[in-house]
Amino acid sequence: MQSFLYQMLSILLVLSFVWLSNSVYLTEVVWKNGSHHRSKVITGVDIIASHNYPVETHTAFTGDGYILSIFRIPSSQRCDHDGPKPAVLLNHGMTGSADTWLLTGPRNGLPYMLADACYDVWLMNCRGTRYSRRHRTLKAWLFKFWRFSWHEIGMEDLPATIDHILAATNQESLHYVGHSQGCTALLVMLSMIPEYNERIRTVSLLAPPVFLKHSLSMGHKIIKYLLNVLPDTELMPHHKLLNAAISDMCNVLGVRTVCTALYLLSNGRVSQHMDRTVIPLLIATHPAGISTRQPRHFFQLKDSGRFRQYDFGFALNYLIYRQSTPPDYPMDRVRPLSNVHIFYSDDDGTISPRDMKHLAKMLPHAVTHHIADKTWDHMDFVIAKNANKKINLPIINIIKSFEEYSKQEITNKKGEIILNAILNEF
Repeated sequence: MQSFLYQMLSILLVLSFVWLSNSVYLTEVVWKNGSHHRSKVITGVDIIASHNYPVETHTAFTGDGYILSIFRIPSSQRCDHDGPKPAVLLNHGMTGSADTWLLTGPRNGLPYMLADACYDVWLMNCRGTRYSRRHRTLKAWLFKFWRFSWHEIGMEDLPATIDHILAATNQESLHYVGHSQGCTALLVMLSMIPEYNERIRTVSLLAPPVFLKHSLSMGHKIIKYLLNVLPDTELMPHHKLLNAAISDMCNVLGVRTVCTALYLLSNGRVSQHMDRTVIPLLIATHPAGISTRQPRHFFQLKDSGRFRQYDFGFALNYLIYRQSTPPDYPMDRVRPLSNVHIFYSDDDGTISPRDMKHLAKMLPHAVTHHIADKTWDHMDFVIAKNANKKINLPIINIIKSFEEYSKQEITNKKGEIILNAILNEF
């Protein structure tokens, strides 16, 4: 009987969450005994500061008018290096934000581990997310604000963010780590604006959705139909107070099965590697908001089997591209300062390993990192309780190896200059 009541409670709370998601005006939650409790809205800055790391918020302006917020962790108490540090930019996946990287805390979170290893860490928030909903002339309630996919994120958001970071740090290049859509956007930028290859030292791509012929199989046709019916508008918005209220309920009432059910609504399944204690914080911060055009563009990749620009339809394609179908992204131009590292698994519920291998073949210089664990899922690359060993440490070693090699090259060049100067004296 008690088990039955818990199941009914779970169902009722899930249904209540779905119903309440349609209301933007929820401002407070009523607890038992009739008392009112205003839920705290949790931000990425709050999460970073709660772990005693310094944090800064920066602003970048894109060429098409979007105003982006960037979080920075400039140092760590565990780093005793006071001078300039190599910059590392982390970019999130679709429906996420900078918050996604912060959920697991210092023990397993890549941003904290990078800061502890004496790197200057920058966390991106793409247009349309909860932190980047501003524009010079457009309001977020206008359809025109949401006329973008990850193509525009790669063409506009990434260059603006990278330029800001390099100017702020007085460096010529940085390291890049992307998860899911964060990988797709980078390949758009490097292929379409090849001069940015010289500004990327290392690239680590976690579960990159690029070629999708064998991926995105579950519910593809139904979801694609719904997306095609919708205009370019906001999808899965972040309701600050609603998300905070649900997160509080998970903690106060202790019904973690309900929290798990809510997580399943937007993420499909809970991996056995996931630390269940992060679910309340995840619900408080996710989803972060996207445009309907973003998933629509991904489904177009699946249908075509190619990595190409957005398909506007026969007539508009001719007006925009001067051809009936969208052009492919020129992958042969993707040539950062070192190899592109691709991390993938066999049990990724989103990306097929067959498509990963095809991506590696299409890139001029790629190194694949296969996660041998047969149960490693799409979100495990970021929020698994053992991501520190399987993902984060290998990424840090990639960055460290590049920095050590670069220092050795500089030392050798200085030695050659000194030697040549001495020889010229004779």
